[in-house]
Amino acid sequence: MAVKSTITITEKRKSKYMDQKHAPTLVKVWDIWLRLFHWTFAIAVIFLLLSGEFGWFFFEWHKLVGEVVVALVLFRCIWGFIGSSTGKLTSLITHPKHVIKHIIDLFKGSIHHDRGHSASGGWAVIVMLLLIGFQALSGLFIADEDELIEGVFYGMLSEDLSSQLLSLHYQNALFIQIIVVIHILTIIFYALRGGINLVKPMITGYIKWPANLPIPAAHFRANWVACVLLISVLGSLSWLFNWW
Repeated sequence: MAVKSTITITEKRKSKYMDQKHAPTLVKVWDIWLRLFHWTFAIAVIFLLLSGEFGWFFFEWHKLVGEVVVALVLFRCIWGFIGSSTGKLTSLITHPKHVIKHIIDLFKGSIHHDRGHSASGGWAVIVMLLLIGFQALSGLFIADEDELIEGVFYGMLSEDLSSQLLSLHYQNALFIQIIVVIHILTIIFYALRGGINLVKPMITGYIKWPANLPIPAAHFRANWVACVLLISVLGSLSWLFNWW
């Protein structure tokens, strides 16, 4: 009986060791600055869409939050060059054939593990930054139809150009709504089809990486660099937009 007991314990220990050996590894993928940007950006965009559509706090808050979005986009663009490798803007640009392959594989249920954005996800980020960046910048030069609220630079352009920008501002809001819906549906599809939670890593900064796959190298920029950048961006735009 003692021998059988010893063998059983040994086998259990071996099984536990093998389970640990093949268990997923927690790998850092997003730094705190990208995560703060992501959630602040998401909240701001949703607020702007709602306030622009229904008029909630439209007058001053819509204008102020729009200016904050300008600061967020500027920070993200600069951080995309000097920041952590997983957030590099250059890494978002991939060949279209990789995007097509990724989408096809996604529908087949074959999920690729990326330490950063996927091929299609990278382009989605670029499109979103361009659309929302244009929306925020155009808002600086226009006034609503009744001129109850004016952008900080309203009057610097001709009346015709300001009118065209206002029209594009309204039209572009529809494109932003579409891409937001696509973004949400993609997150749900990843969870249902591939069993991958894309929301949690954007909260914790870490993803579960399969033990049988090599971990791609990544480097993360020191926090003080982001602090200096954030203070510089906010300081410059607060002067430009007369926040104080």
